[in-house]
Amino acid sequence: MPTVIMNGVAMEAKLGERLIDAARRNGAHVGFVCNGAGICQTCQCQVLSGAEHLSPVNAFEEAWLPASRLHEGHRLACETTFREAGTIEIRTKAEDLRRQVIAVIKPPADSNPVAQLGPLVQYIARMVTDEVAHFPMNAVQAFQHVNPRDLTWPLRDLSRYVTDVSRVVTTILGGATSSPTHASAPQVIKIEAPEKTTPPSKTRG
Repeated sequence: MPTVIMNGVAMEAKLGERLIDAARRNGAHVGFVCNGAGICQTCQCQVLSGAEHLSPVNAFEEAWLPASRLHEGHRLACETTFREAGTIEIRTKAEDLRRQVIAVIKPPADSNPVAQLGPLVQYIARMVTDEVAHFPMNAVQAFQHVNPRDLTWPLRDLSRYVTDVSRVVTTILGGATSSPTHASAPQVIKIEAPEKTTPPSKTRG
Protein backbone atom coordinates (compact mmCIF):
# COMPACT_ATOMS: atom_id res chain seq x y z
CA MET A 1 0.00 0.00 0.00
CA PRO A 2 1.42 3.45 -0.91
CA THR A 3 2.80 5.50 1.99
CA VAL A 4 5.16 8.40 2.58
CA ILE A 5 7.10 8.40 5.84
CA MET A 6 8.90 11.60 6.83
CA ASN A 7 11.19 11.67 9.86
CA GLY A 8 9.71 8.36 10.98
CA VAL A 9 6.08 9.53 10.77
CA ALA A 10 3.58 8.42 8.12
CA MET A 11 1.63 11.24 6.53
CA GLU A 12 -0.78 12.01 3.74
CA ALA A 13 0.31 13.09 0.25
CA LYS A 14 -1.23 13.47 -3.19
CA LEU A 15 0.10 12.80 -6.66
CA GLY A 16 1.54 15.93 -8.25
CA GLU A 17 1.93 17.66 -4.88
CA ARG A 18 5.25 19.14 -3.85
CA LEU A 19 7.02 17.38 -1.03
CA ILE A 20 7.26 20.61 0.98
CA ASP A 21 3.49 21.18 0.78
CA ALA A 22 2.72 17.69 2.06
CA ALA A 23 5.22 18.18 4.88
CA ARG A 24 3.83 21.57 5.90
CA ARG A 25 0.23 20.40 5.83
CA ASN A 26 1.08 17.50 8.13
CA GLY A 27 3.31 19.45 10.50
CA ALA A 28 6.54 17.63 9.57
CA HIS A 29 9.78 19.24 10.68
CA VAL A 30 11.00 20.77 7.42
CA GLY A 31 12.49 24.20 6.75
CA PHE A 32 10.53 26.72 4.68
CA VAL A 33 12.12 30.07 5.51
CA CYS A 34 11.38 31.39 2.00
CA ASN A 35 7.88 29.88 2.00
CA GLY A 36 8.84 27.37 -0.69
CA ALA A 37 10.04 30.01 -3.17
CA GLY A 38 13.29 28.12 -3.75
CA ILE A 39 15.91 30.54 -2.43
CA CYS A 40 16.70 29.45 1.14
CA GLN A 41 17.60 25.74 0.74
CA THR A 42 16.30 24.99 4.26
CA CYS A 43 13.86 22.43 2.85
CA GLN A 44 16.66 20.08 1.83
CA CYS A 45 15.93 16.45 2.64
CA GLN A 46 17.30 12.99 1.98
CA VAL A 47 15.28 10.29 0.26
CA LEU A 48 16.07 7.04 2.07
CA SER A 49 13.92 4.86 -0.16
CA GLY A 50 11.34 5.18 -2.92
CA ALA A 51 13.14 7.81 -5.00
CA GLU A 52 11.68 6.27 -8.15
CA HIS A 53 8.24 7.50 -7.07
CA LEU A 54 9.37 11.13 -7.06
CA SER A 55 9.99 13.61 -9.86
CA PRO A 56 13.52 13.56 -11.35
CA VAL A 57 16.20 15.94 -10.10
CA ASN A 58 15.92 19.20 -12.01
CA ALA A 59 18.48 21.82 -13.08
CA PHE A 60 17.64 24.04 -10.12
CA GLU A 61 18.53 21.27 -7.65
CA GLU A 62 21.71 20.52 -9.58
CA ALA A 63 22.72 24.17 -9.23
CA TRP A 64 22.39 24.11 -5.44
CA LEU A 65 23.30 20.55 -4.45
CA PRO A 66 26.74 19.04 -5.15
CA ALA A 67 26.86 15.80 -7.11
CA SER A 68 27.87 13.92 -3.94
CA ARG A 69 24.71 15.07 -2.17
CA LEU A 70 22.50 14.20 -5.13
CA HIS A 71 24.11 10.75 -5.26
CA GLU A 72 23.19 10.28 -1.58
CA GLY A 73 19.56 11.05 -2.37
CA HIS A 74 19.38 14.65 -1.21
CA ARG A 75 16.61 16.76 -2.74
CA LEU A 76 14.97 20.16 -2.33
CA ALA A 77 11.44 19.59 -1.05
CA CYS A 78 10.18 22.69 -2.85
CA GLU A 79 11.33 21.22 -6.19
CA THR A 80 10.28 17.61 -5.67
CA THR A 81 6.82 16.22 -6.40
CA PHE A 82 5.10 12.87 -5.93
CA ARG A 83 4.76 11.45 -9.45
CA GLU A 84 3.38 8.00 -8.68
CA ALA A 85 2.05 5.91 -5.84
CA GLY A 86 4.61 3.97 -3.82
CA THR A 87 6.44 3.71 -0.52
CA ILE A 88 8.67 6.73 0.09
CA GLU A 89 10.83 7.34 3.14
CA ILE A 90 12.39 10.74 3.77
CA ARG A 91 14.42 12.50 6.44
CA THR A 92 14.72 16.30 6.43
CA LYS A 93 17.84 18.37 7.01
CA ALA A 94 16.02 20.34 9.69
CA GLU A 95 15.25 17.16 11.62
CA ASP A 96 18.79 15.82 11.17
CA LEU A 97 20.16 19.03 12.65
CA ARG A 98 17.66 19.00 15.51
CA ARG A 99 18.56 15.43 16.45
CA GLN A 100 22.28 16.20 16.44
CA VAL A 101 21.79 19.25 18.66
CA ILE A 102 19.68 17.18 21.07
CA ALA A 103 22.43 14.53 21.14
CA VAL A 104 24.90 17.20 22.32
CA ILE A 105 22.53 18.56 24.97
CA LYS A 106 21.32 15.13 26.09
CA PRO A 107 23.89 12.59 24.89
CA PRO A 108 23.18 8.84 24.93
CA ALA A 109 24.08 7.00 28.13
CA ASP A 110 27.26 5.61 26.58
CA SER A 111 28.48 8.98 25.27
CA ASN A 112 29.07 12.58 26.35
CA PRO A 113 28.51 16.12 24.96
CA VAL A 114 32.08 16.48 23.70
CA ALA A 115 31.90 13.23 21.73
CA GLN A 116 28.60 14.31 20.16
CA LEU A 117 29.83 17.81 19.34
CA GLY A 118 32.29 16.57 16.69
CA PRO A 119 29.65 15.07 14.37
CA LEU A 120 27.49 18.18 14.78
CA VAL A 121 30.35 20.50 13.77
CA GLN A 122 31.17 18.27 10.80
CA TYR A 123 27.52 18.24 9.73
CA ILE A 124 27.24 22.03 9.85
CA ALA A 125 30.61 22.50 8.11
CA ARG A 126 29.57 20.26 5.23
CA MET A 127 26.19 21.93 5.02
CA VAL A 128 27.75 25.39 4.72
CA THR A 129 30.41 24.18 2.29
CA ASP A 130 27.77 22.60 0.05
CA GLU A 131 25.70 25.77 -0.06
CA VAL A 132 28.60 28.08 -0.95
CA ALA A 133 30.46 25.70 -3.26
CA HIS A 134 28.80 27.01 -6.42
CA PHE A 135 28.25 30.57 -5.25
CA PRO A 136 27.40 33.01 -6.78
CA MET A 137 26.08 31.20 -9.89
CA ASN A 138 23.68 29.10 -7.85
CA ALA A 139 22.21 32.24 -6.29
CA VAL A 140 21.91 33.87 -9.71
CA GLN A 141 20.06 30.85 -11.07
CA ALA A 142 17.84 30.76 -8.00
CA PHE A 143 16.65 34.32 -8.45
CA GLN A 144 16.14 33.74 -12.17
CA HIS A 145 13.99 30.75 -11.27
CA VAL A 146 11.87 32.60 -8.71
CA ASN A 147 8.68 34.36 -9.69
CA PRO A 148 8.83 37.91 -8.23
CA ARG A 149 5.34 37.33 -6.85
CA ASP A 150 6.76 34.55 -4.64
CA LEU A 151 8.85 37.11 -2.78
CA THR A 152 5.71 38.92 -1.60
CA TRP A 153 4.55 35.95 0.47
CA PRO A 154 4.68 37.86 3.82
CA LEU A 155 1.88 40.04 2.46
CA ARG A 156 -0.06 37.27 0.72
CA ASP A 157 0.53 34.13 2.72
CA LEU A 158 1.50 35.13 6.25
CA SER A 159 -1.50 33.45 7.86
CA ARG A 160 -0.67 30.07 6.29
CA TYR A 161 3.00 30.50 7.17
CA VAL A 162 2.21 31.13 10.84
CA THR A 163 -0.22 28.19 10.90
CA ASP A 164 2.34 25.83 9.37
CA VAL A 165 5.08 26.97 11.76
CA SER A 166 2.66 26.30 14.62
CA ARG A 167 2.05 22.77 13.28
CA VAL A 168 5.79 22.07 13.16
CA VAL A 169 6.33 23.36 16.71
CA THR A 170 3.44 21.23 17.96
CA THR A 171 4.93 18.17 16.24
CA ILE A 172 8.37 18.75 17.76
CA LEU A 173 7.07 19.42 21.25
CA GLY A 174 4.80 16.41 20.97
CA GLY A 175 7.77 14.20 20.16
CA ALA A 176 6.35 12.85 16.90
CA THR A 177 9.62 13.36 15.03
CA SER A 178 11.58 11.48 17.68
CA SER A 179 10.15 8.19 16.42
CA PRO A 180 12.64 5.82 14.78
CA THR A 181 12.90 6.12 11.02
CA HIS A 182 11.77 2.52 10.56
CA ALA A 183 8.75 2.28 12.82
CA SER A 184 7.67 -1.24 13.64
CA ALA A 185 4.06 -0.54 12.69
CA PRO A 186 3.82 2.84 10.97
CA GLN A 187 0.47 4.39 10.25
CA VAL A 188 -0.28 3.83 6.58
CA ILE A 189 -1.68 6.75 4.59
CA LYS A 190 -2.63 6.40 0.94
CA ILE A 191 -1.18 8.59 -1.77
CA GLU A 192 -4.08 9.26 -4.05
CA ALA A 193 -3.65 7.82 -7.52
CA PRO A 194 -5.81 8.44 -10.58
CA GLU A 195 -8.14 5.67 -11.62
CA LYS A 196 -6.84 3.49 -14.43
CA THR A 197 -8.94 1.67 -16.97
CA THR A 198 -8.06 -2.01 -17.12
CA PRO A 199 -7.48 -3.07 -20.74
CA PRO A 200 -9.38 -6.14 -21.94
CA SER A 201 -7.47 -9.40 -21.52
CA LYS A 202 -6.12 -11.02 -24.62
CA THR A 203 -6.98 -14.64 -25.43
CA ARG A 204 -3.91 -16.72 -25.96
CA GLY A 205 -4.01 -19.15 -28.85
